Amino acid sequence: MSKGKVRREQPLLFISQPKLELPKAAMQQVYRTTKRKEEVAEAIAEEIAEEIAEEIAEEIAEEIAEAAVHLEKEEKSAEPEVRKQKKKGNFKDLSLIERIDYCLNLPSQIPRMKCEIATEEVNIIGIILGMEDDVIQVKSVRRPFKREIKLAAIKDIKLLGF
Repeated sequence: MSKGKVRREQPLLFISQPKLELPKAAMQQVYRTTKRKEEVAEAIAEEIAEEIAEEIAEEIAEEIAEAAVHLEKEEKSAEPEVRKQKKKGNFKDLSLIERIDYCLNLPSQIPRMKCEIATEEVNIIGIILGMEDDVIQVKSVRRPFKREIKLAAIKDIKLLGF
């Protein structure tokens, strides 16, 4: 373009907008509060607290009465109660059936553990899959991969790890 030809108009792609004044809205002239809701909620909370306190007092009175009756029964019987708790022992201390149950009933978060199963003929390294009657299914790390072993043929089971 030459210096003589200078445009004094707006560009052709420009969309001209009307020049209007912005609306002057008075903001926040009207507003809401939750004061009534809070008052109602506080009143309900107080009523509930009173009801709960009454219920707790009744329950405590019942528990005290039950405890008194229970103490009287204990004094009459005067026999010491023996608690039966399952003792957590070493894997070595378990019997063969308990070891097999331990390997089968591991939590799902723990992967199956490899065991060394000592029989009269060979030692088999693998994972115990299941037990039907007196036959144990084992997934061996060597061929044949799936084996079945009779419970009577097993001498010992040792844990090898994952």
